[in-house]
Amino acid sequence: MKYIFCFLIPILFFSNLNAQEFRRKDRQGMHRVEQLERLKLIETVNITEEQAIRFFARRNEHRKEIESIEKKIDESMEEIDKILKSGEIKESTLKKLNEEILTNREKIEAKRKQFILSLNDILTTEQISKLLLFERRFREEIRDLILKRRATFR
Repeated sequence: MKYIFCFLIPILFFSNLNAQEFRRKDRQGMHRVEQLERLKLIETVNITEEQAIRFFARRNEHRKEIESIEKKIDESMEEIDKILKSGEIKESTLKKLNEEILTNREKIEAKRKQFILSLNDILTTEQISKLLLFERRFREEIRDLILKRRATFR
């Protein structure tokens, strides 16, 4: 028993370190993607330094609002998952959670529209159009990179 205990402690310790290292690298990767997005956005949309400062301040505020709503969606999804796994399915509870998810998704779209329309005092109409195109293309580019990376690991 003593030998098993001595053997398991280092394994648990090192597996915990690996998980922490993975989360740290994941955050670093996200930070790099955000920096790349920022640089490409400034270049593609052709914004001045003053516009960039105002734009990114407003965008950061917008992203915080969106993250808050997404957290509510995640919580509802987790609750649905628990209910379905438990086998004790209550239709009324599931309907309520489904409605909450759909309502929150609508809120995200409304906030996004509000954000884009609020940029008229910072960016020109042409720059806003370039921003919309950039966001779509950047998402597609990142998605394609992730899919390619997954394919190489299989």
